[in-house]
Parts: sequence; structure tokens; C-alpha cells
Amino acid sequence: MISKLKTENYKLDEFLNAHARYTNIKAKEEKDLKDFREELEGCQGKKSLILGNGFGISYDVAAGTDSFCWNSLADLCDFDNDNPLLKLLEECNFDFEIVHQKINNALSVIEKYKGENEFSKKLLGEIQILRDQLISAVAESHPPSLNRDCTQKERQEISRMVGNCRKFLTQFGKVFSLNYDLLLYWVRCFDNDFLGNDCFDKDGDDLVFSADEDAEFLFPHGASFITRDGISAKKTRSSKQYPILARVKENIENGIFPMCVSEGTGDQKLAAIKSNEYLSFSYRKIKESEGTVFTFGASFLEGKDDHIIRALIQSPATRIVVGDYKPSEANKHRLLHEFTRVMDNLNKKKEVIVADTSSTEVW
Repeated sequence: MISKLKTENYKLDEFLNAHARYTNIKAKEEKDLKDFREELEGCQGKKSLILGNGFGISYDVAAGTDSFCWNSLADLCDFDNDNPLLKLLEECNFDFEIVHQKINNALSVIEKYKGENEFSKKLLGEIQILRDQLISAVAESHPPSLNRDCTQKERQEISRMVGNCRKFLTQFGKVFSLNYDLLLYWVRCFDNDFLGNDCFDKDGDDLVFSADEDAEFLFPHGASFITRDGISAKKTRSSKQYPILARVKENIENGIFPMCVSEGTGDQKLAAIKSNEYLSFSYRKIKESEGTVFTFGASFLEGKDDHIIRALIQSPATRIVVGDYKPSEANKHRLLHEFTRVMDNLNKKKEVIVADTSSTEVW
């Protein structure tokens, strides 16, 4: 009995010691983890911001919606795994416009040799499916208030949230969005009170890319409201009578697809960026960032955004604050590893820290 009690006491002591060690480790981790809000408030000098999908998710949390829990427009499409359209999208790094062009090219060749036939009819149907799926995806990737009338109470709450977001954004000299959705467009144009400049100037009835070194808002991965204009870009216009979502849907119906650099590796995305003047300009501005660059909700997963990390490391910026929502120790190390790996490849060092964004009130 005595021997048994000693054994049980030993096990209890061992458990308590292990628990104490775990508690001390967790306390140290929490102490070592920086706070995004505090880093921002204490930052002196020039500041830039890179927004990832966490920007939309933070809106969902604040508004009680579920619009932004996705990584690419393809995630919102309803394709079976063996659907040829899905396979084409995968081959084209989920660039809907390139898939559209490929099918059109195939259709042109087939009709020249065989005229209209059952297969050409099938391809025409595939084009319409592609358009319908993209319209559905774009429609899902926005706050409900973009698509319906609001009560006065809802309107007041939305106005408050937009005001808070604008206050957050204007703390930065430049804001780069890696997102394809309409959220930032909506915030910047809310109530026709336009916030900042984005390098698109009026040319007749169009908004065309015009390089502006002082532009505050840039979209290096494109967006659902930006379309190709040869090797340049146009921005979709909107009005109270003809809101942005309706405009984007009409563009797609007419075969004018959003310019979105989606999926693929960092190198594949960079190749797509280099093929367009607007995207190249936006990317170059990241490489010219000075002072401190903050990222908010950008996951930097599996090398998919190596090109963004590379631009940050090559920039004159002295410090990078990677904002992540309540990052675990494992995710903190993963993020630091992604940046360290690129720094090692470039043989260039820069201060990089991971900061918790949970106390940051964007909305």
C-alpha cells in the first residue's frame, strides 16, 4: 500500500511539474507575441499596409455575416471534381478570362473546319456556364448591403463600420489589397464620399489606368472590378443608379472578365503580374515601400505569395509586421519561416515580427 501511494504521489508530482512547465511556456509565448494595435500605435515614420483575406473575415465577424470565408473566386464556384471546366481553370491558374479565351479559340477552329455541330454547341454552353459560375461567385463575395436596400438602423450601423474602417486605412500612406472582392471598393466609395486615389482616371466614359506615384490604394493581384485593357487595365464604374455589383455582373455576361491573379505559385503569379502594366506598377510600389510595412490577414501559405514576400524583403522598408488573428506558436513559426526562407534565398536580412490582430478594431 505504501509503495502504491509513493508511486501515485510520484505520478502526481510529475503531472504537476509538467503542467507548470507547460503553463510557463504558454505564458512566455503570450508575453513574446506582439500586439498589432500596439505596434501600429507606436510606429513612427512611413507606414504601408498589405491586406489579405483576413480583412474580409474581420468584416464578417463585425457584421455577423458570412461572405468572405474563401481564398479565391474558384472556391465559390460549383464544379464537380471531374468537370473539364475545373481542369481548365486549374491549368490556367484559375484565370477565368484565359479559360474563356481558350474555349473561344477552340470554338473558332472547330466551326471553321466543321461548321456548327453538337460539340461547338456544347462549348457555347460551357462558356455560359463559366460566366454564370463567375457571376455567382462575385455575387457571393460581397456584404449583403451592396445588393439590397437597408433599413435606417442598418444604414446607421453600416455607416459607423465604414467610418471606423476608413479611420484604420488612413493611418497608412499606401494600402495594397491582395483580395478580389468588392469590399475595399465599397468602403472607399461609400455614399459617394471617395477615399484616396487608385491610379484610374476618367477617359470619356471609361476609368483607365494612369500611373500615379502618389496613389494610396493599389491592387497587385487585380480585383473583380478591374478588367484588362490590352496590356493595361480599366476600372469598372458605378453609380447610385447602377451599383458596382450590377456593373461587374453585366461585364461578365458580355464576356468582359475580372482581372484576378489567383491560385498558382508565387512565380506563376509574378509572371501574370509582369504581363500587365497596371499590375506591374502596383507590384513595383510594394518594392518601393519605406519605413514599416504591416500585413493584415495575409496567410502567406505554401509559397503562394513568395513574390509578395520577395518584394517586401527587397524594399527599403526596415521592418515588417505580419498581422495574424490569435496566431498559435506553430503558425507564428510558420510565418517567420516563410519570410526567413525568402531572406536566405535573397541573402538579405530584415526585421520581421508576427503580431496578434485580435485587439485591432478595423470595423
